Amino acid sequence: LLIARGMAATKNWDKCVGMVVGQGRILSGAAILPILPEDPGVRKSVIYAQKGVSLRVPEATALVDAVMLGRVHRDYVYAGGHQYLITTVMESAYYGRCTSTATAGGIVLVKTDKLLVLATYTEPITAAEAIPYVHQKASLFNNREPT
Repeated sequence: LLIARGMAATKNWDKCVGMVVGQGRILSGAAILPILPEDPGVRKSVIYAQKGVSLRVPEATALVDAVMLGRVHRDYVYAGGHQYLITTVMESAYYGRCTSTATAGGIVLVKTDKLLVLATYTEPITAAEAIPYVHQKASLFNNREPT
């Protein structure tokens, strides 16, 4: 994946998030959020790209801040109008379940060097299917420069 600078950057991020979601067989949505570990207050954009999530700017900001401060598992996570409870904390990754009885599924958050990859899935997909899929896709973003 080559991430270009300037006007083409948005299209490249859209292409990247499309690659994460794929054909929608595993994931129902994904978002790519920038993080700068050395200076979390300096962000050019809050959401680089998203597909199938409808993530709002306040949700994205709160989510990135919670991940960077190591407290994302202490409260509910909100993404695209759905509420999730983080049930598993790993090094640079968080997994959770949707609390809505109308939407069974979950959320996977994977932190790379400069990005937070958010992915959602719904039943009949299980966490055991979604988690390794998201990790494999997120590994493609390691050492990529945000645009």
